[in-house]
Amino acid sequence: MKSKDDKNTAFNGVVVLTIALVIVKILSAIYRVPYQNILGDEGLYAYQQIYPIVALGVILTMNAIPSAVTQTFGTHGESRHYTKVLLRLQLISTAFFLVVFIGAKWVALLMGDTNLTPMLRAASFSFLFVGILGVYRGYYQAHQHMTVPAISQVIEQVIRVVIIIIAIVLFMTQQWSVYTAGTVAIIGSAVGFLASSIFLMQGKPFKLKQAKKPNDKTIVEWKKLSMAIIIFAVSQLIVIVWQVIDSFTVIHALQNAGLNFQEATTQKGIFDRGASFIQMGLIVTTTFCFVLIPMLTDAIKARNNILINRYANASIKITVMFSVAAGIGLINLLPVMNSVFFKNDSLTGTLSLYMLTVICVSLIMMDIALLQVKNQVRPVLFAFITGVVSKVILNVMLIPQLLMLGGSISTVISLIIFTLVLHYHVLKHYKFQMMKKFVIKLGATMVMLSVAVQLGMWLVPTQSRITGLIELVVAAIIGVLVIIFAIVRMHLLSYRELKHLPLGDKLYHMKRGKH
Repeated sequence: MKSKDDKNTAFNGVVVLTIALVIVKILSAIYRVPYQNILGDEGLYAYQQIYPIVALGVILTMNAIPSAVTQTFGTHGESRHYTKVLLRLQLISTAFFLVVFIGAKWVALLMGDTNLTPMLRAASFSFLFVGILGVYRGYYQAHQHMTVPAISQVIEQVIRVVIIIIAIVLFMTQQWSVYTAGTVAIIGSAVGFLASSIFLMQGKPFKLKQAKKPNDKTIVEWKKLSMAIIIFAVSQLIVIVWQVIDSFTVIHALQNAGLNFQEATTQKGIFDRGASFIQMGLIVTTTFCFVLIPMLTDAIKARNNILINRYANASIKITVMFSVAAGIGLINLLPVMNSVFFKNDSLTGTLSLYMLTVICVSLIMMDIALLQVKNQVRPVLFAFITGVVSKVILNVMLIPQLLMLGGSISTVISLIIFTLVLHYHVLKHYKFQMMKKFVIKLGATMVMLSVAVQLGMWLVPTQSRITGLIELVVAAIIGVLVIIFAIVRMHLLSYRELKHLPLGDKLYHMKRGKH
């Protein structure tokens, strides 16, 4: 049995890691604002075309590989196990670096813009550190030393953002092209990876050990590890994969619609603004949505069906509540956000529809987690492939007809298909209760939220970007107050569900009329 101190240490570690993740996500979301303001929509287009490749490395090193290593070895892994995994992953990631670096020109050609070649080569360097970062972070997390990987993540992101700012300044002062500035900005990720790797390695958490003899079998469950990496990656890479599909299809589709290259890149650049808003929405949902997964895992191990369904119910309801509130909130605020953060309100309707991505992605991530704890891997992969194929087909069909509105529609419909396929399988393993009543109450709450937010924005009219920012803050506070009201007075969540949230007990006492 774990002592109370051990449990407290583990809990504190999770809190530290969560805070670090929130900082990282905020930094990741906001740097695009000055980038677009200075380099314009064409500059944002060029950066966003390549960013998904960098993001793949980020998610592998920050989430997928560390989580898979922790799940595979736990606290029992030996130095030679970690060494073997590190060397193999490093070999694979180095091979990926060489493929992207050498084939950059052909990849850029497939994207419809050969000017992206230097940026692709810059992005490839990040993969030289994937094995090191992923395994070292996995080791620390497996031994519940969360502070070290948390600090490494913040170091990586801060360096990246600083170099992006340098790229912006040099663009202004040296008359650089958007592609030259983009190349320097992308190099920032590789430098961040390097600094983070040095920080993790200098602690020497384990000795790099090979098997003692050639015939000495160091057992690593490669199949289990590989599947864990894939599943963890899939749950985190949804938005990124959809952006990769856009990188290879949108420019071609817009040109097929009759737009010239300049017009196509501008349209794509405006559409890429949505990535920042989606990141902001997912900060909220992903921070609180997975609090019950460890408890659900324990209940499954104990075969306690009552607790299994109780935790699954609470997980889904919390996810739906936060994601719908974030999605609808972003739709209401987007006209102002678009003009405040990005100088103009171009494609507001298209971007508003795009915000439904927050709801879909949050539900997908939760459904994947619910299936993963039941070791249901095949349904996840099938749903993912179905979503990807539908996204490609819908992009090719809709964008030539509807331009970037077609891009938003294809994203949302393909994610809905992904969600429905996943949830069909989730319903085979869990029993959900009182969902109809919950959905009706949530629908009423969203109507109240929309009315209150719109009224608040009407009372604080936008005169400039500063007053627009004040308007956004006021509207956001109003939205939060409406959600609290719905929880307290409309009983949107029960006490069993509420107690798992931060300040949940205080909200429960408010419900009961206590202070």
